Amino acid sequence: MHLSFIGLAINNIIAKLSRWLDASAALCMALFMSLFVGKRMALSVSLLVSINIAFINIAQADMSDVGGVLSYASAPETTRWGLSGNVFECRFEQPIKGYGRAVFSQKAGEDVSFHLETDRNLMAYSQANVGISPAPWQPGQQSEQLGNVKIQSDSPSIVLDNDRSNRFLHALLQGRWPTIYHSAFYDANKQVQVQVSAVSFQNAYRDYLSCINQLVSVNFDQVGRTKVFFNTGDEELDKADLTELNRVIYYIKQDPRINAIYLDGHTDNVGRRYDNRQMSKRRVELVEGYFLSQGINPEIITTRFHGGRYPVANNNTAAGRAANRRVTIRLEQDNTPLPSNLVFKLPKGSTALPPEALYSNSAQR
Repeated sequence: MHLSFIGLAINNIIAKLSRWLDASAALCMALFMSLFVGKRMALSVSLLVSINIAFINIAQADMSDVGGVLSYASAPETTRWGLSGNVFECRFEQPIKGYGRAVFSQKAGEDVSFHLETDRNLMAYSQANVGISPAPWQPGQQSEQLGNVKIQSDSPSIVLDNDRSNRFLHALLQGRWPTIYHSAFYDANKQVQVQVSAVSFQNAYRDYLSCINQLVSVNFDQVGRTKVFFNTGDEELDKADLTELNRVIYYIKQDPRINAIYLDGHTDNVGRRYDNRQMSKRRVELVEGYFLSQGINPEIITTRFHGGRYPVANNNTAAGRAANRRVTIRLEQDNTPLPSNLVFKLPKGSTALPPEALYSNSAQR
């Protein structure tokens, strides 16, 4: 009976402490009290419940001020994953109430990149700590440090490299929580922590894989500004040139928003100006002819030839002259919506939500 009353008292104390202590501190306090209760007694059921309550109370808050740290993370019951995309990009995101959005973005032809988009950034514009933490209810697991990242004044405020972005995904698959931790911009003695919840991640991740598996092989940024180069006096396309042009042609055929192609021919400064201009004309027509042979609409192609008027490198060196003997390909696209067959559709029964549902009032409650 005596131990029951002590256990109940400890239960109440730990429940109150959990409102401002972090999980590890609550656990240490609980263990200290258990030793204080006596002998070699195993933790009572009441005390185990107390410890569990401490962790759950912390985990259920979207925002908390714990141990002087202003912490933002989705509670288990409010964690949502959103997924949207098309054949050119996939966006996999989690709203973090009161702070912003944790986003995994993957463009066609590139690896995944993690972004933290903020409604209002609270972190100092300097190097923040990046790591992986155990879930609040698994305090025995070790944290993992992943170095630092610069907090940017523009949105997104954080952009991680591909390696650490993949390590974030790996941690979420293990049930661990990616974490960004830094001092506040308004007070170096105050700390801000943002975490990505792993709740419901596994099922939503399968849908994310469906999205990235339908991406085309290149994106606009990779082919929108392309060059092919020529040897001195050369007017032929070699194998490397054709490989580069085929990437551009492939993309043009995938993206109905491409509305203009500009082909510009250039030479170095060796020889007469008139001859160089004519050579740049023949080279640009060579590229144009290849585009037309591959079925590209001639109405969207514009050709121009400049001879040696616009060098991009010093013609006094062999390397500089080689850089100047070129045909540039520049693509332009309009802002018309993509046709529905190019837009990613969530699989039936998906646990991920489209953006319009992810940010609706009912989804955030």
